[in-house]
Amino acid sequence: MQKSILQEVDRFLEDQDQDLSALYQSYTWKKDTYKNGFPDLFHLEQVISFAARHHSLGISHLIEIAKWGKLPNTKQISWPEPNKFSLYENDLPAPWLETEPEKAISILEGQIRGFGPTYASKLLHFAVPQIFGALDTRLVRTFGKGDTAAQRYLLLNISVTWSGNRWAILSSQTGWAEEYGKWVGILNYIATDLNRNGKSCHHPSKYLEFNLREKGVWLPADVETALFAYASQEIAGEKQ
Repeated sequence: MQKSILQEVDRFLEDQDQDLSALYQSYTWKKDTYKNGFPDLFHLEQVISFAARHHSLGISHLIEIAKWGKLPNTKQISWPEPNKFSLYENDLPAPWLETEPEKAISILEGQIRGFGPTYASKLLHFAVPQIFGALDTRLVRTFGKGDTAAQRYLLLNISVTWSGNRWAILSSQTGWAEEYGKWVGILNYIATDLNRNGKSCHHPSKYLEFNLREKGVWLPADVETALFAYASQEIAGEKQ
């Protein structure tokens, strides 16, 4: 990853001494709050990561993610050949996922109809949280291009587009997969930095009880959850 990008990430972490644990705990989406134990996030990760480990992902999992994320039209979703490639080997994330995350998103987008970049990345977030996080419009508006009012730190060279009555990430834009791969690298970089410096992630207790997390240890998916909360706060501040 380019040194300039890592410097921008470091600037974000240093500005106002960003407390990612507090941001993680401030995450809100539908029924999900830290006080409630993030019930939907927990359920989706538990079910989808289990299915991914056992090579049994299917259309029902896509529909669950779509409804949770408020995708407008779930009837268009299809997955003719699920599990054409394996995300896990010997109960561990496939080694190539860490080195070629852009390949994983490209394969999924080539297989799944009616999902698009955001939802393919959400599937990876829930299936392999040890490596991946989602990349949605709020995150691109804040850390990428396309919404000058919301942009805070330029980490990504991709844009959101206003389409109909909502923002969208167009997969047709040049470099989408590579930029998603960069995003995964950023999430892993931040997780490593937080863990190395002893800055714990305070997961809801259920994540520890069901062995989805080790106490205090950040995963890239947790970092993304915190960054989504940050982006949501910044966008709300702009009243958009």
